Amino acid sequence: MKMKKYLILPAIILFSTGSLFAQIIDKNGGSLYSIFGIGELNYSTSTRTDGMGIMGIALYGKYSNSVNPATWTQIPNTRFTTKIDMGRINATDGSSTSGRNFGGFETFDLAIPLNESNGWIFDLAMHNYSTVNYDTKFSGNSLGEDYTQLYSGNGGLKRISLGFSYLIFKYFSFGLQFNYAYGTLSKSTEIDFGDPQLTGAKNNLSDELSGFYLNSGLIFHGFGKIFKNKKLDRMTLGVSFSSPFTINSTLTGNFKKSTQTDSVTVTTGKIKMPWALGIGISNEFNDKFIVAADVYMQNWNSYTYYGVHPDEIKNNFRGGIGFEYTPSKKFDDPYYKRMSYRLGGNYTMDYLKVNGQNINSLGASAGLSLPVGRFNSLDFTFGYQRRGKTADGLIMENVFKLGASVNIGELWFLKSSEGN
Repeated sequence: MKMKKYLILPAIILFSTGSLFAQIIDKNGGSLYSIFGIGELNYSTSTRTDGMGIMGIALYGKYSNSVNPATWTQIPNTRFTTKIDMGRINATDGSSTSGRNFGGFETFDLAIPLNESNGWIFDLAMHNYSTVNYDTKFSGNSLGEDYTQLYSGNGGLKRISLGFSYLIFKYFSFGLQFNYAYGTLSKSTEIDFGDPQLTGAKNNLSDELSGFYLNSGLIFHGFGKIFKNKKLDRMTLGVSFSSPFTINSTLTGNFKKSTQTDSVTVTTGKIKMPWALGIGISNEFNDKFIVAADVYMQNWNSYTYYGVHPDEIKNNFRGGIGFEYTPSKKFDDPYYKRMSYRLGGNYTMDYLKVNGQNINSLGASAGLSLPVGRFNSLDFTFGYQRRGKTADGLIMENVFKLGASVNIGELWFLKSSEGN
């Protein structure tokens, strides 16, 4: 029982608080801020919206949005999308610097129109919810003995989703998405002493997580009719909501000191996850130029880990505005006119407060869509983000990200005109 207590208490500390950043290590490729909570949150909803710097909460189009299922109602044909991201994080604490590369598979999505005229779309997808990927080192002195602590972690939450969309009352799009969130957060702490006669120790913790929640959305697109103005026919106002949910946690740990290793498993832990709300607006002008903006927030003040709300977790907020320009949508026009050009920016107040300081970021992005045939495309995005600062014992990160997706579209489930 004494050993169990020794493991469980460090587990709660590691998964909810973390330590000051003292030295950056060139090892894992993610953000050092992913040491806190459930890791770095994923705000990406598609390569298209990444290029526009937004989440696309009110944005219709030939793509699948992972946050607001109501946006699917205007997908004209079956679409399969797969997405990868890669990039580099340059981090500094003001005295030391580190360059970290990262990259990998991000998502796949399959959207199938069952009844295009009614916006009846079925969607199956897998997306990242959060990412843990860090290494840092802290040196200190206790009772006259010098020591070094090494912190590292990897893993994160993913989600598999099933959803549908439908047109209701002619000018409203509705969508509902069922999500299964799962993943493993692996974190370790290693202590080495300057005195070789003192034995170091290493604590490895693995948290297996799983839970269910819902995404829902609603978009209104009848402004042209209400105001009797054709310039507002493509104007949309959207809202999305993600339900609060409970994650079941299975915590496994082992403590190693010299040649002795002890393990323990706790199976009764619960993590309370917050609700999320998004609001967006969009308009398309002359069938060429789209302007869209949205805000997104989560009630992280209600988050608890094993019944405890960590002091460094707080409500978050993200706002963005973006643009898309497509000179022509006619298949017979020159290729360069059928390309889509995207630009945008965003500001994020993250769900972290470290050393009494908010962790905020400012980002800019650009994107390009290259049509391949009539229904397919290759989409690319480039983004830059500055997060945190070097004052007050914090880390400033300059993040450069390149994303790419393959969008394959086919005319499935459409009735043939032959024989009619």
